[in-house]
Amino acid sequence: MTPSLPIVPGQPLLLFTDLDGTLIDHHSYSAATSQAAIRKLTERGIPLIFCSSKTFAEQVHLQRELGIRHPFIVENGSAVAIPEGYFSGATLPSETGYELIPLVQEDAVFIRAALVHFQDVKGYSNASDLELSAATGLTGDALTRARERYFTETLLTPLTVETMALMRPHLESQGLTLSRGGRFFTVQSAETDKGRAVRWLADLFGQHLPVAPWLAACGDSANDASMLSAADIAFLVQRPDHTWTDMDVPGLIRVTEIGPAGFSMAVRMLLG
Repeated sequence: MTPSLPIVPGQPLLLFTDLDGTLIDHHSYSAATSQAAIRKLTERGIPLIFCSSKTFAEQVHLQRELGIRHPFIVENGSAVAIPEGYFSGATLPSETGYELIPLVQEDAVFIRAALVHFQDVKGYSNASDLELSAATGLTGDALTRARERYFTETLLTPLTVETMALMRPHLESQGLTLSRGGRFFTVQSAETDKGRAVRWLADLFGQHLPVAPWLAACGDSANDASMLSAADIAFLVQRPDHTWTDMDVPGLIRVTEIGPAGFSMAVRMLLG
């Protein structure tokens, strides 16, 4: 029996979620297991807000596949995308239908220039289609969407402790840092932070709601820690090997299901 958690009556709820290994399957990238939970959120009028290392293009595509349209957080908290007309007067017309609001100064061009110093380290931008497909399982247009990084560079090259020890001082001198997701390391601005982006977006919602929203979050990997810490209630789903990422987040609920099944259990705990 799934335990339930009380929601404060009359207080709006926002649910922030990681994507790979949480809302969608770690290997197949399928959201099939999550779809019943997503429908339940939609029926209850609860915004499901992506907060992922994935690109703007990837997240727009996934929203369209799932039939949802809400703000989302891209590239580990580097920027927030807001659909046109979602908040009255809060967005500007654009070709994409979204306003993309950067929360960091450094961009992907700057990061790739910094990585030239490490010629043996390969990222999404300089990997061949064959290499990227072999590492990620992505093909066709999905490869293009994954490469359209505006603020970060995800690395395909596995990093040893020695390599990281060499890279970190150089990156830090450029205002950059390494972040580890479920599969890969990402180079990003030192200001990039999922939790900071969650708080920024929650504040924006609060400006358009009668009371401040209650925040829930769901993730699976180390780079979700700041997002989970920013929430009023946080869920950590299991990795494919049935273990949880080691993290210290007060009140964290460790869900006893893997990935999307764990996300679905978290939604049942929230909504009953």
